[in-house]
Amino acid sequence: MRGLSAWLVTATDSALASGTCGLRAGLATGVTITYTSFLCTIPAPSPGTTLAQDTFHRANQALWGTASDGLVWGGEPNSNSSFSINNNAGQVANGTGPHDAVLGPATGNAEILFTGSASTFSGANIGAVLRWMDTNNWYKAYLDGASLVLQKKVNGTTTTIASVAFTATAGASYNIRFRAVGTTLTVKAWAAGTTEPTAWTITAADSTFTTGNCGLRMQLATGVVVTYTSFRATYQ
Repeated sequence: MRGLSAWLVTATDSALASGTCGLRAGLATGVTITYTSFLCTIPAPSPGTTLAQDTFHRANQALWGTASDGLVWGGEPNSNSSFSINNNAGQVANGTGPHDAVLGPATGNAEILFTGSASTFSGANIGAVLRWMDTNNWYKAYLDGASLVLQKKVNGTTTTIASVAFTATAGASYNIRFRAVGTTLTVKAWAAGTTEPTAWTITAADSTFTTGNCGLRMQLATGVVVTYTSFRATYQ
């Protein structure tokens, strides 16, 4: 019973790992049971808790399959032939246009850190998505070779929230850290193997989306190969 200062019953058991919340009553002849309220909540994980992670260290294969944390990639990685595992990296190639890859549970406050590269930025970009609802509704942070860009897409309409000049070299690997906490969106990017900047490159406010999935979103053009070598989403 919530509202008391201490729990009436505390016990441990590992028989059931997941299921549905609800009520269960035992009736007898002439008995009437009345409920006046019901609330089921999921305790929030501690800040910094890993929600999803992939090192991409597995055998070469078509599609991305199961991530290194045991979760299965959603979106396109297990249905679109542009996705593959090659030399312990997640590759997206032989395609055009945008592609989505999501991993882990839907959540509100989260951060993504990934490392990736593009063989060329001509008509292409590499990025991450937070609060991804579907291919037409999300927040995205990405590098396009000339800028670090923060965008949102709402019911199919894309709007640039902020953009800062950032020169990215084709074939070189970059890290992007992208965070959403409440209405605050923050992004930073830096070359892989160099020291992470202490300050965020972009800080903006937007209240369009409150929850959704964490993932990756990239733009391909003919002949472009996008490569990801790490992905981690954490609760904030």
